[in-house]
Amino acid sequence: MRTPAVMALFATALGIAACATYYDDQGPGRSYGDYRYSGRSYQRVGNDCGRIGGGGGAILDPWLACTREGRALLRGRFDSDGDARLTRETADRANIWFRRLADSNRDLRLTDNEIRRALVR
Repeated sequence: MRTPAVMALFATALGIAACATYYDDQGPGRSYGDYRYSGRSYQRVGNDCGRIGGGGGAILDPWLACTREGRALLRGRFDSDGDARLTRETADRANIWFRRLADSNRDLRLTDNEIRRALVR
């Protein structure tokens, strides 16, 4: 191959590699660990509502920390003393547990509908 042909081939391959393909839900969405979130109802970033404290409060997914149903799930499963404070390890376990519960179709993408269904279970 000639050098210009190789360069053109390389430029084409680089251009294709730079393109990102997303689902039809308006872009990449937020990322929560291995899970991608796509939706409009939960636009918070982490526990910015400040309702859960401790070392793990800042890393909780917003639908657990900032919704009434999410806090009820935390109290029932992860906050046995009811002080609204979690360690980082406990918050991490809570996030993983909830993401797996919510991801009903196992596509590693959480949607508003999946989150709503998981919150009311």
